[in-house]
Amino acid sequence: MATQATAFGTLVNIFLEPKKAFEDIRGHNGWLWLPLFIVVALGVGFQLWYLHVVDFGWLVDQTLAPKAADMTADQLRAAHERMTPGSFTFFGVVGTIIGVPVWYLLQALYFFFAAKLGGYKDQAFGTWFSFISWTSFIGILGYIASAVYMLSTSSHQISFVDVDVSSLNTLLFHVPYAHKGQALLSSLRISTIWSWVIMTLGLAQWTGKSVGRAAFTVLLPYVVCYAIWGVIAVI
Repeated sequence: MATQATAFGTLVNIFLEPKKAFEDIRGHNGWLWLPLFIVVALGVGFQLWYLHVVDFGWLVDQTLAPKAADMTADQLRAAHERMTPGSFTFFGVVGTIIGVPVWYLLQALYFFFAAKLGGYKDQAFGTWFSFISWTSFIGILGYIASAVYMLSTSSHQISFVDVDVSSLNTLLFHVPYAHKGQALLSSLRISTIWSWVIMTLGLAQWTGKSVGRAAFTVLLPYVVCYAIWGVIAVI
């Protein structure tokens, strides 16, 4: 006898049985708030934890280091005064609470228009917002990996790069915190790539298109965005 699908069960299935997860979330757009809430809550909680643990004076020095040579003593002093634990906390928390839903919204709009142009069966915006919310839930693996790192180190001088242990920058490129290209490379994580794979499989399943065509549809906007970001970073 088949068990009834639930939103909480789908939190597990999106990792272990993505095919079943995509079957279950289809038609359950109201479930999208659960993974979205968890991702935002973990993001806010982790930032508060990190800022409580880190040597904040050292973090500010690391943040200003790339431009310090071009700044006067007065400018450095003023920058230090502006960079307070409160300001970091405010921008980090507000950025997560607003930034994550907005980023989901932009991605959902892309798939919404792709569905219209491609003549897909599922064309409602809420359906694609749900699709993004669930496929992006993979990102919690990055928080888990970072939490393990935080618990395993006794140092308080840990930058955003150090703690982001699942990013390609930390694993391969080693660009220091706040230096040119660091933000771009740090945004690419193992969980990001996994999420793209899950998106591809889900899109192929929902539309009946080939995996190759689904992959092209999924990856196109990210390739364009990263190409533009890369040019800006180099300039």
